[in-house]
Amino acid sequence: AMIPLLRQSEDASVIITGSGVSQVGKAYWGAYCVSKFATEGLMQVLADELESTSNIRVNSINPGATRTTMRAAAYPGENPNTLATPEEIMPLYLYLMGQDSKGTNGQALKAQ
Repeated sequence: AMIPLLRQSEDASVIITGSGVSQVGKAYWGAYCVSKFATEGLMQVLADELESTSNIRVNSINPGATRTTMRAAAYPGENPNTLATPEEIMPLYLYLMGQDSKGTNGQALKAQ
């Protein structure tokens, strides 16, 4: 739905948040893994479809273990102070949103 609006930009960037389980499945994480595999596939398809027809680049970021409420619920015994904060992984998001990442398309990048 947003592609027509993004096409109007001279430099549009779509960033999909992936996961370590978006490329390698993990036992007992079925639905979450499948959803992350799907978003990774969506990134690849959009990047390929839009590469030669627009100024839209599409990439994904695996943020890694991050100090979030979701992580705390999934790993209640983990010390959150050993995890990166969202602010610490933000630079990669900012890079992909900026003009310095022109030409970066269809990449699955790791924040940590």
